[in-house]
Amino acid sequence: MPKPIANQCIVACGRTVDIGTPVVLWNQPGGYRCPHPRGRSGCHQHDPEWNDAPTHPFDTYQIANTEHALEELKQAVHQLILHYDVCYTSHHCHDVLQQSAAMGSHFYLDLDGTLYQTCDLYWKTNTAPADDGKGNERSIHVEMANLSWQARAEESDLYHAKQDLYVRHGKRWRLQLPDAYRNTLRTPGFHAHPARAHGERGYFSRRINGRIVRMWDFTEEQYQALIRLCIGVHELFDGHFPLKVPLDKNTGRTPLDRLRNFASFRGILGHAHVQAGTAPGVKCKYDPGSAFDWGRLRRAFEAYRRNAS
Repeated sequence: MPKPIANQCIVACGRTVDIGTPVVLWNQPGGYRCPHPRGRSGCHQHDPEWNDAPTHPFDTYQIANTEHALEELKQAVHQLILHYDVCYTSHHCHDVLQQSAAMGSHFYLDLDGTLYQTCDLYWKTNTAPADDGKGNERSIHVEMANLSWQARAEESDLYHAKQDLYVRHGKRWRLQLPDAYRNTLRTPGFHAHPARAHGERGYFSRRINGRIVRMWDFTEEQYQALIRLCIGVHELFDGHFPLKVPLDKNTGRTPLDRLRNFASFRGILGHAHVQAGTAPGVKCKYDPGSAFDWGRLRRAFEAYRRNAS
């Protein structure tokens, strides 16, 4: 049986919305705290010295007036950025980010669909500066557990996998997790299966920002939780945050390369949509990668709008 999780709410400026799927908050048992929270320059219900300053003790990050802070946040934030974490699980991701000098994420999305919120959405995390250097000011971030190309033995320069980490079991593929990380999932005995597979090889392969990205898909549990999260953020922001993904009207598909209007786009984007490494000191990014099912998000949002009308 899964471990009981009473909470299903996400939090912004102390306000909560029930998203109907398990969420572990930073102040709950088993929760993760953002390693490097920062203040947003467009928000003023905090000490401005915290903006891009060295990290202070987590509990010192207090909001003076939560009602005013939420109104400021609605004006400051208009993007939800999706990432793959290139890690085995969310526990692994958090360990990596704790060792980083300037990284963090508002949410982790684990293989079993468990969401971890690491801080109030009022705070900024330094996950995707974007090519204009201002990406974190306008964004909320989700790190989704997926090894990307590191799961392929041929490309596993980080983990040096001796064989592909996804193995076929009957008609399905399964991620082979090391014991140290399998035991960190909140659903005991959970096996991570990609929601979709591409042909006989299983993994998807598409060019993103100049690189061929080969990777297996995210899990069904991750997609279900992510859709609920996006809708929850939309409701938490009283509709100021659009349920929209990029769409090329000529192809009917979501483009994967950096967008021309990456800074002004309002809605859900991938890290690759905002950051191709064209600015000094900014790396080229490819996540959430070639396997991510953008069409599924688009259809889910269309269904939500129909039901709400």
